[in-house]
Amino acid sequence: MKHLILGTAGHVDHGKTSLIRALTGFDCDTHKEEQTRGITIHLGFTHIKFDDNHQVGIIDVPGHKDFVNTMIAGASGIDFVMLVIAADSGIMPQTIEHVKIMQLLQIKSGFIVLTKTDLVDEDLLELAISEIEEFVEGTFLENCSIIKVSNRTGIGLAEVKKEVISQIDKTDERELGVIFRMYIDRIFTSEGHGTIVNGSVLSGMLRKDNNVTVLPINRSLRIRGMQKFHQEVDEVKAGDRASLNIVGMKRGEFQRGMLITNHLRESNNMIDCVLENYSNKKLKLWTTVIFLCGTFKSKAKIHLIDCDELEANQQAMIQITLDNPGFFYYNDKYILRDTSNDYTIGGGSIIDAYPLKHRKRPKELLDKLDKLASKELKYVLLNEIEKSIDIVDSKELSYKLNFSEETIQTIAQSISNEIAIINQDMSQLYILMQDLTEIHKEILKIIKHHFVNNSLSHQGLSVSEIAKYMISTQKKLTKSSLKIILDNMVQSQSLKIIDETYLLFDHDPGSNQALKDIQQSILQDINSAELDIPENHTKEIYKNKYSLKNQELNSVLNSLIETNQIIFYDGCYLSKATLEKLLSMMKEKFGEQEFRIAEFRDLIDKNRKIALYFLELFDKMGITLRHDDFRVITNKKMI
Repeated sequence: MKHLILGTAGHVDHGKTSLIRALTGFDCDTHKEEQTRGITIHLGFTHIKFDDNHQVGIIDVPGHKDFVNTMIAGASGIDFVMLVIAADSGIMPQTIEHVKIMQLLQIKSGFIVLTKTDLVDEDLLELAISEIEEFVEGTFLENCSIIKVSNRTGIGLAEVKKEVISQIDKTDERELGVIFRMYIDRIFTSEGHGTIVNGSVLSGMLRKDNNVTVLPINRSLRIRGMQKFHQEVDEVKAGDRASLNIVGMKRGEFQRGMLITNHLRESNNMIDCVLENYSNKKLKLWTTVIFLCGTFKSKAKIHLIDCDELEANQQAMIQITLDNPGFFYYNDKYILRDTSNDYTIGGGSIIDAYPLKHRKRPKELLDKLDKLASKELKYVLLNEIEKSIDIVDSKELSYKLNFSEETIQTIAQSISNEIAIINQDMSQLYILMQDLTEIHKEILKIIKHHFVNNSLSHQGLSVSEIAKYMISTQKKLTKSSLKIILDNMVQSQSLKIIDETYLLFDHDPGSNQALKDIQQSILQDINSAELDIPENHTKEIYKNKYSLKNQELNSVLNSLIETNQIIFYDGCYLSKATLEKLLSMMKEKFGEQEFRIAEFRDLIDKNRKIALYFLELFDKMGITLRHDDFRVITNKKMI
């Protein structure tokens, strides 16, 4: 069975609620004020079931001009419409406004019911039909069925039911999406059950045993029960009218316009949209408006992006800044009204729910927005990948856009010439090809620069070391993302990995035999020096002795340090073997006993300056522990 919602539309007192009552036996005007005044003020809800394959929820909207905001809230959740026009009144202001609002909300199908036909003669009836046909030309209702009805006598009701069945058969269910979303449009309490909230499920699926989050207050709540068509059910999905019995909040804490969801995301007060100016007024570069999306409502400012003024019945790209942040997704529909709530300005769809702020209007931006407005999903995906400061995975994009992960991966494959696809576990990672090329260049540059002074090294740079030097690319990669890219470069044989460090794939430290011979000579010099004055073993001395360039000498010395053969301390190079021999002498002489500098000086038979130099080195290494004038040997081993 399809999950669909039928909505009414039309001018006040044209018989929408009476028609629903005649079709279903249920009066949607349940509030005392509505019954007293004889007009619909609040949204009304019911359903009709014809057979096991044809059942539909029904939303009855108010037709009075003072309640257009309520009408918009109801119309935002419907799949097809029943436009009601009274034969004795014809097309009226709210008839026109309701049809335009449904156009802006991109409702695709529906039919027209001509009520009160028992109050007019055949000539007026034919005139009304002719007027209606002309009125709906160019709209989604062009060439739709027009059914003549009398709610009082019952004439035409059977035809209406047949048309509802036909609409159910030909109307597609809305895309399910991965995220459950339901704006609250009704809140009440039921004795023995507690708080119940109603709404139209915009996307996703929710099961009875799931927890939900109420946004924007970020409260996690438990579902005690759920109903659809006044029947207890175990799940509801996109296209259903749902009643949720929720535990964890009092009735007074809920507000109309809150969002029930199973996915927590950050709110946002800025969105990029396509706007159609429905009003007969020209819009300026900046205009203050009332923004409506579902039952969400906020004051907002619109900024025209691709023009300085927007004429009536023209379209523009706009950026909307909301006073109250909300939770929106790509292709959500919205309506704008003037701040006095006197008339509808226009509306359209959201093309970027989390855009960057547009201070300028370069051609590149306008081109990108035009592509997003085209509804081709490849441009939507490219935009999200481009905006991300890190590589982004298909799961994350699935939740950002409310597309299934399979859809994301299919779209990604179609643009594989523009994005790099990295398979990772059960998902995929994406980055623009041009960004990845720049990152590769930066990584190779960093590693090459490192080996200018480390050509004899058998090790390269760690992920953390490479991350420290990544400054020139636009992306701000996390270390985990950088490692994925580095490992991918290893797979493509641009790099190789040794001891968790990354080197150029063709790096060969043994290829320069002449430099390796000098390295052995320098190591022999340092080892043979033993406990000589350390100042005799500086870089400058070796540079002059062997006539080496700075880069060559750095490679020699850094390689010896890397392989743990020498130690650099206080500008001098010391033999690791000599230090180990010295430590062995100290342990044999002092054991666990405290000793003074003088005792150590006598042990090595050198002057106080040299003795102090070695002890301070051991202090720094943690080999010795100083207390006042005494030191003691620790259990720490020399690395």
